[in-house]
Amino acid sequence: MIQLGENPWVLIILSTLEILFIIVPSLISSWISRTNMKQELHQIGVELSFSNLINKLIKVVLGIFIGIGLVLLSILILFFFRDIITIYVFSEEFVSEGTENAISTQLLNPTPLQFFIFVLIQFLIIGPCEESFFRGFIILKLKPKMPLFYAIVISSVFFALFHVPPFLVPISTIISYFGYYFTIGFILALVFTYSNFSLIPGSLAHSVFNFLILLL
Repeated sequence: MIQLGENPWVLIILSTLEILFIIVPSLISSWISRTNMKQELHQIGVELSFSNLINKLIKVVLGIFIGIGLVLLSILILFFFRDIITIYVFSEEFVSEGTENAISTQLLNPTPLQFFIFVLIQFLIIGPCEESFFRGFIILKLKPKMPLFYAIVISSVFFALFHVPPFLVPISTIISYFGYYFTIGFILALVFTYSNFSLIPGSLAHSVFNFLILLL
């Protein structure tokens, strides 16, 4: 297993770099469309104003509850795709190899400071930035060019491949975990679309999900 958390500081630095998920696409898009950065962020669902705080608070609470529910649901999703479907189609040895070569982002023996920083990054960077790119940027840029469902599927495929990158893990890992990450991404995409393309509920759900998985 690839243990990214063997050195907590390395994982913290790598996680911080996910801020590029929101900066780079917005800069490129603003350069192509000749708009400013603020307009691009608004177009991918980032809410920069402090108006309608009650509505935003509802989205925050909704995101927290969705994140908690997603943790419970993810156990069933993983069991279904990895421990039933993949074992049935391939074999237990195939899944065992896939699991052994998976990427782990669990911190190993972190100090209290390292754990606190990593949790902070989950809520301030990883959740919001991954949602901004995989949901906000990909879906909203593809939506005018194709049916919304196709845009959601494409964003979910990219989300899954990001978590089981073909250039880092073997095919057994990709097949064993692709369905799991695809489904998680698909659910978060539905949260994004059904919350009127706001990133708040999905970002909170994503962050809470990551935080609770970190504690398990």
